[in-house]
Amino acid sequence: MSALPIAALLAVTVLALIGLGLGWRQLLAARRSAADLATALQAEQTRRGSAEEALDAAHERFSTVFRFLPDLVTLTRLDDARLIDMNHNWSTLLGYTREQGLGQRGQDLGLWARPEDETEMGALLRAGGVVHNRPVPLRHRDGHTLETLARARLLSIGKQACVLTVFRDISEQMRLERAERAAAEAQRISEAMFSAAFHCSPDYITISRLSDGTILEVNQAFIQLVGWSREESIGTTSLNLGLWPIPEERAAVVELVSQHGALRNFPCTIGTREGLRRHCLLNASTVVIEGQTCLIAIVRDVSEQKAADDALQESQAKFSRIFASAPVATSLTRLADRTHVDANPAWENLFGLERSAVLTRSTGELGFWVDTEVYDDLYARIARDEIVAQQEVRIRPRGRDEIATCLVSGCRLRINGEDCGLWSLVDISELRRIQGHIEELNEGLERRVAERTAELQSALETLHQARDELVRSEKLAALGALVAGIAHELNTPIGNSVTVATTLAARTEEMAREFASGGLRRSSFDAFMENTREAGELLMRSLQRAQELVRSFKQVAVDQSSENRRPFELGEMLHEIAVTLGPMLKGSHCTLDIAPAEALQMDSYPGALGQILTNLISNALTHAFAGRPDGHIAVTTQAGPDSVRISITDNGNGIDSASLQRIFDPFFTTRLGKGGSGLGLYIVYNLVTRTLGGQIDVQSTPATGTRFTLALPCTAPADGAHENAMAIPVHDRAPLNFEDFGPII
Repeated sequence: MSALPIAALLAVTVLALIGLGLGWRQLLAARRSAADLATALQAEQTRRGSAEEALDAAHERFSTVFRFLPDLVTLTRLDDARLIDMNHNWSTLLGYTREQGLGQRGQDLGLWARPEDETEMGALLRAGGVVHNRPVPLRHRDGHTLETLARARLLSIGKQACVLTVFRDISEQMRLERAERAAAEAQRISEAMFSAAFHCSPDYITISRLSDGTILEVNQAFIQLVGWSREESIGTTSLNLGLWPIPEERAAVVELVSQHGALRNFPCTIGTREGLRRHCLLNASTVVIEGQTCLIAIVRDVSEQKAADDALQESQAKFSRIFASAPVATSLTRLADRTHVDANPAWENLFGLERSAVLTRSTGELGFWVDTEVYDDLYARIARDEIVAQQEVRIRPRGRDEIATCLVSGCRLRINGEDCGLWSLVDISELRRIQGHIEELNEGLERRVAERTAELQSALETLHQARDELVRSEKLAALGALVAGIAHELNTPIGNSVTVATTLAARTEEMAREFASGGLRRSSFDAFMENTREAGELLMRSLQRAQELVRSFKQVAVDQSSENRRPFELGEMLHEIAVTLGPMLKGSHCTLDIAPAEALQMDSYPGALGQILTNLISNALTHAFAGRPDGHIAVTTQAGPDSVRISITDNGNGIDSASLQRIFDPFFTTRLGKGGSGLGLYIVYNLVTRTLGGQIDVQSTPATGTRFTLALPCTAPADGAHENAMAIPVHDRAPLNFEDFGPII
């Protein structure tokens, strides 16, 4: 029993020792782990310290870089765009201190020249994008604008979303770029201007190497002047093209340009492709092009100018010769002091002084002028650039007792830079004496002309009276013929009416007796009534015919005997004329055909028109059908908008060409001594052209006939009635006057 406990105790002890060993091992392991952990903790602390030191160093470096970056850098909150931080250059470029900017919004400070830039950049960043080199103008505190390029991206600082923005100031760069563009544009404009001036210059321009004269470029004026094309000229020397027909001139140009660098207005001779030589002025200077010394030559063709100068010199020589040899006294004076510059020999003869005695002296100083105010007025007019033409003046020549009358002419000239007056004087003293004698003769002649004119006036009045008497006789003869014809025509209807009335009266008396005796039978009464009806009809026709003749004659007679203007219908008026002229045509074996006219109202003088037609038809009856068994006269009308053409045509003998030229002359007749007055067609012409305001034309072929054509306005002129159709024009003659055309020289 005692052994079991000991064994158990030993077992327990062994187990305890085993457990103690295991515990010790664990303790040792724990000690080792603790030591390792302490070592690790120490190492971590060391590492963290180093990391914090590196972070602090990096932050310091970042802060330093952030503060002193040459660009403008800002850090803002994304949600409200307020400034969290900014670098030193922010203050330098925008003019605000750091304290003034912290916590402020850029828009509140007015930093954004375009506020939409901030909005658009924020939207882009929120969408996950980045801003890269966006042009953004910023506004300085003083108001001027900075041109910048902006870069921006999102940053997270703690839990705060921020925006880091870098603005690069490109204002100077933009200024330089603008300056560069302006310089390039100025260069382009300069080159364009040079090109335009080069190619459009009217002067010949070439660019050539100074060393050998090889042509590098030419303009259009060069081609036009010398005749060589651009392709033919470039690469060739000027000597080979024959531009220098005198080579020594080019050698002199090269030497002078080499010495002085430029040459002005050098006279030279340029040869053309055709072998001609042109007189020119050369301007040249050197320029370096691609390392080569070149010569720019500007050549102006002065051939025409030289020819003009030569012509001017020749003209001046001719003027000098004409001035010296002119038969008229001529002088040249200065306008400033009126002293003489020159005088010709004729002037010396007129004034009695030699040329040398009057140079630098004036005629006023020499006492030649009788009327000094005229002398002053002449110089005043010349000073106003007026031309004095043949003004009569009086002078006192040397060596003559009498005052000379002269005609002075003058004009202003510019000679050698001075305003001068060129004067010429013509002595008309003898001419005035002769003119006075002529005027005395003229006065006597005018008296004789006046006496003769009075005699002619008296004869003219007598002629007018005779003419008026002839006209009255012509009118009375025409009216008498009308009256005789009308009386003859009225005799038949009136005679018939009297016969019918007498028969009717006798038959009525017989019927009255039968009725009174009671022996009237019905058959007799019916026969009486039938006879009475026929007699009445016959009587009415005869009386109506007589009434028509009387009415037409009355109207025509009234119209022809008066000058009253009235409206009338042309066709009706022609019918009345036809009725009136009917008796005249009987027994003449001639027919009158008046074509029916369209209804045409006229406001004119029917009397004048009736007289015209009567004269033309009676003239045809008198002259056209001599020696012919019969004839025909036709009257036709053609109406226009405001006028009418009336043609009177006959198929008679016609009119020869000699008579046709004088047919409307007064007192011209081919029946002189046979009753013709020669006034019929003259009256017709004046009535048509004066009273009615129209025109008359005649066409005739011998043995064929004649046609008179009247072109009349539908409305006659208002003053037509006041024109005397019988007036014979008398032209007033101006009396003789020797002053009408100025003095006779």
